[in-house]
Amino acid sequence: MKGVTSMSSLPEELRGLFGKHKLQLGIGDLAKVTGVSQSKIRYWEQKGYIQSTQNDEGQNHKYSLMMLGKVHLIRHYLDEGFTLTMAVKKADRHKEIMDLVSKVAVDRFRELEEYEGNPAINLGSVCEAPHQSVIAVIEEGETKLHLVDSCD
Repeated sequence: MKGVTSMSSLPEELRGLFGKHKLQLGIGDLAKVTGVSQSKIRYWEQKGYIQSTQNDEGQNHKYSLMMLGKVHLIRHYLDEGFTLTMAVKKADRHKEIMDLVSKVAVDRFRELEEYEGNPAINLGSVCEAPHQSVIAVIEEGETKLHLVDSCD
């Protein structure tokens, strides 16, 4: 297995990136991007379905990328015919799943490698076999997992 790019600090950088919500949108931009009116966004926030960041009284509400995704999902589920309450529940469940996927991806990423001429992600050692690593390889458009001897 030949390493293509060493990104040893990437897991820490990813943890930092996923843990921050620095990019924020105003309500007007959120409405434009999601196609949800500002009045509906305000209503959803008043009901506690979404949250904004507002440091001082009277300051404009700002919405994180996470809230942008949630507003988009709620709208999607409403368009599918669900009630607002059910759309919010489904959006919250979707977020739980995405949080789990993000945690696994960030926690397990070790480095980008090449395996038999294909790009691969080293996901680290296996608990029961610490001298072996799992790698995820894209082969012919499909993700396949391989167990390989560690080079450590």
